[in-house]
Amino acid sequence: MQRHFRILALLLLSLLFSQAIAATNDVAISLYNRWERLPSEQLMKMGEQYRCITRQPDSALVCFSIVANRYYQGHQTRDDIEKAIEAMTHIVWLYKEEFYDYTKAVKYNLQAKELAEKFQIFDYMPFILINNADLLSNSEHFTKDIRFSEEALQIYKQAFDMALKQRSWHAMHVAFFDMMIKTTFADKESMIEREMDIMMNDVVPDTIVNTHFARCLIRGVRAWNNDKPDSALTYFKHLLDIAELQTSPNQKRISMITANYYISFWYMAHDRLTEAIHVQHEIIRLSKDAHNVTSLLSAYNNLSQFHAALGDSALAQRYHIIFLEGKDELVNKKKLGSANEAKFLFELNKKNEEVRDMAHREQVKNQMMWGALITAIVLLMLLVMLWVNNRRIKERNRQLYNKSLEMLRADEEKRELIEQLQNQSNPAEDVSPYAPTETPQREGKLSEARQSELLHRVFMVMETNEEIYSPDFSLTRLAELVGDTRNNVSEAINQRYQGNFNALVNEYRIKEACRRFNDRVQYGQLTIEAVGQSVGFKSRSAFSTVFKQIVGLTPGAYQRQRKN
Repeated sequence: MQRHFRILALLLLSLLFSQAIAATNDVAISLYNRWERLPSEQLMKMGEQYRCITRQPDSALVCFSIVANRYYQGHQTRDDIEKAIEAMTHIVWLYKEEFYDYTKAVKYNLQAKELAEKFQIFDYMPFILINNADLLSNSEHFTKDIRFSEEALQIYKQAFDMALKQRSWHAMHVAFFDMMIKTTFADKESMIEREMDIMMNDVVPDTIVNTHFARCLIRGVRAWNNDKPDSALTYFKHLLDIAELQTSPNQKRISMITANYYISFWYMAHDRLTEAIHVQHEIIRLSKDAHNVTSLLSAYNNLSQFHAALGDSALAQRYHIIFLEGKDELVNKKKLGSANEAKFLFELNKKNEEVRDMAHREQVKNQMMWGALITAIVLLMLLVMLWVNNRRIKERNRQLYNKSLEMLRADEEKRELIEQLQNQSNPAEDVSPYAPTETPQREGKLSEARQSELLHRVFMVMETNEEIYSPDFSLTRLAELVGDTRNNVSEAINQRYQGNFNALVNEYRIKEACRRFNDRVQYGQLTIEAVGQSVGFKSRSAFSTVFKQIVGLTPGAYQRQRKN
């Protein structure tokens, strides 16, 4: 009974949970549809409000995503494109600092860079470069344990110079502070001496709080490097006073974190570890308020090292585990159950991943092998089919060509016979060789004998008269040469030849074309179009069409057979 009750309770809880999710999704969809109708300017202000003031990154992401997507929905005025690029830079920041999804952050950053370069809109390029350097630096820090990236530093320098050229002071300060933190804690601040000199120069307005903060930080670092530790600490502590002047709460927290980092490491360098630890706890508090996971993890890692230096291995181990758990969540998107299970779960997941990878690789390998085998078989079958079909076509073309040659030989014999008969006739008679032996019959149906006799005279004209290769050769002209009426000649052709005048002329023209293709000495220099025109065709397309109908081959295929 109790077992059934527990099952029923679980089912009810599942149903309530699914309904809650569905209701949440309906609200989110309704909210998105309502916001989608708002202008981009209003959405950008709402996104900034959700991002910086009310700390609602999900809502901020929706606002910025609507603006960014409008470019891909056809809104491509310059103002739309600028807003899309700006929105993408905010989306990158959200994925980088709030959701820690570097894959999506890189995707949007590349899209913003592509649009900026495509449309020559470089106002946001410094922030795009800064995001690029941050992603590279953080990725190498947390995945490869590389504390300093010279490649990232060069990108920060590009962003700094571009912001200076554009007089975009906010972007310039952001790039500078990133460079200072990356270099000074790696003892490589000499690599940004030029940038520090520029920041101290009058070209940068001294009315901005960040400028005072940057110059005080530079003085502190240089005093430390010049063996003036007390002056350095004074400057570093003064950074806290300057940070209080920030109007943005989030910017104030970031400035306080930066100042405390320098103070903490000053204490560490002078073996005042208890005070350094106290400052690190202040950094943890500020980082939690600012939702800054990277500085929070760095603080836990520093606490582990400081407590280890004091000989407190238990606390050192505790903070090290917190650091590892946070790092694992940041890199792998997976929370660990507890500190005691961390090592076991890590090793277990590692082994499971190795087994899955091996199985997946083996599966992919087998699929690729079968795919390659099937592809090879299909290709082989296609090649065989193509070869057989090609052989069949070649054999057919060869037979058609030989058939045309036999037809031409028969026509030549017929012509020779006609010439002999003409030579035997009386040359003194001034009578056309095609003239009728009797008076042309009046219009009407001809007898079969009369049709045959008239068709014979038509063939005599077609075999011996070159006029048939003229484009203007007509049925009327044929009747004149035959010596009969146009209607009688047409009737004889239609009834006895089983075709019309055009078919008859085309047959003789195509035969002559074949002869000329075979006569390489006299006609070998002519093109297909020229041969067609020489036998009476006005265009190459008409010639090719009729040639294919009669011979079975195109003129080009016929020439290839002749060459073979």
